[in-house]
Amino acid sequence: MGPSPDAVARMRTRGHAAWIDEQVRKPATRITTPSDLINFDQVADRARNDRAWSTHTNSLFDLAVGADDQLRTRVAWVLSNFLVTSTRKVNAYGGSEYWNTLMTGALGTYGDLLKAISLSPAMGHYLDNNQNRRYSLNENYGRELMQLFSVGMVMLNPDGSVQRDSAGKPVETYSQKDVIEITRALTGWDFVPIAESQRVMNNHNFANYGMPMAVRSTGDHDTGSKVVLGKTIAAGGDAVKDLNSVVDILMAHPNTAPFVSLRLIQGLTTSDPSSAYLRRVSTVFEQTRGDLAAVVKAILLDAEARAGDVPGKSAAGFGRIREPYLLHIGILRGMGCRLAVRQRDNPSDIDFWADQRPLQAESVFNFYPPNHRAPGSNLLAPEQKTLVSREFSRRLGRYNWAWQSESVLSAAGCDVESFKKAMAVSDDALLDALSDRYFRGAMPPTVRQGLKDGVAGQSWQRESATQLLGFMVQFAAMTPPMGAVK
Repeated sequence: MGPSPDAVARMRTRGHAAWIDEQVRKPATRITTPSDLINFDQVADRARNDRAWSTHTNSLFDLAVGADDQLRTRVAWVLSNFLVTSTRKVNAYGGSEYWNTLMTGALGTYGDLLKAISLSPAMGHYLDNNQNRRYSLNENYGRELMQLFSVGMVMLNPDGSVQRDSAGKPVETYSQKDVIEITRALTGWDFVPIAESQRVMNNHNFANYGMPMAVRSTGDHDTGSKVVLGKTIAAGGDAVKDLNSVVDILMAHPNTAPFVSLRLIQGLTTSDPSSAYLRRVSTVFEQTRGDLAAVVKAILLDAEARAGDVPGKSAAGFGRIREPYLLHIGILRGMGCRLAVRQRDNPSDIDFWADQRPLQAESVFNFYPPNHRAPGSNLLAPEQKTLVSREFSRRLGRYNWAWQSESVLSAAGCDVESFKKAMAVSDDALLDALSDRYFRGAMPPTVRQGLKDGVAGQSWQRESATQLLGFMVQFAAMTPPMGAVK
């Protein structure tokens, strides 16, 4: 989620491949929701509801900053941006349990992950598959399972290029008939009933979010034969067998490897990968049958990605913009923080003012579309959609204000002393420290001089050591080289 001093030292000692293998072996860090914040009346008990939301949000940020299984956490974040469930509809406990599902499956097989999210109560509530019945079909989940989670809308070649018919039109991947058929195959699932002792009015845990969905009754599942994407699912299967068949069909489809591989590459290394890079990764996806650990390793160790180990040596257009959430987490990890920094005037909540928080996308289409291109170019740059004027305005004073009190940084376990020692020497020493932490030791001279000039003769920026640090960090964070760090 961003290089911390400890992570950089570990990487240098272990080497890239061994570090990845070590990360893959680490168990998933999970959010543990306090028992008193699970089953309660979320309408009548507003104070407890507020605490439930604070606990959920703080946990997500704390784990992003301090969890030891950083690779799994980053992959879970990437997955959350196309396997979308949003807490704009799902409540706090549901959001935490969905994050746990992503963390558990982030480095397993993609087929197993598709099964897990299909049975997730959070996903069942968000895309309504808990309402999908034999005689009352709800197409929401079946459609998005194909469109957004696996095969996409148009046929692709292994390098991600679009297949076209004789008239030059893109070949569609599925039809409305396929949507109906896959919806029939997914009928019959519902939330596991809450124990009688835990039933309350307006239950925060009405969907029993900690338990995978189960078959409601045999009569709610359509047992007839179905034909999904040209493959027949035999009649007589129950809901479990048909779900397994659906996932097998999706995983065997030639589109799934390039479609999912592109989303993973875009979230991990570069928004606009070359066709050769995408082909190499999708080949690994296909050969390993969707082994996400192998696919992620292929993405990170690919020659095009590793060219960036030497600043300035990446191919033109390689890289990705750091969207608000990743930029903020990266700044805190660069500070050596162990937890997310809390607000100066509200220490019970994290300090983060932006329109992008994990699991809070406005729709199933995420914070930004994966096919957004930079204006005036053909360069894919999905994350650029988050860089609106309001976001830049917030960055202009965010850390300078929030870090006036050194105590908020100390409470989060941040490495304030290293920066204070540098500041005690000179502004140049501080700039050296910032260059090392945030620019891989290669802060461009123009950026360095701009930061130095920005604080020259400005006494108000030096009212506290951390206020000066915040001023420099917030402006460094707005420079293109900062956004290009991978």
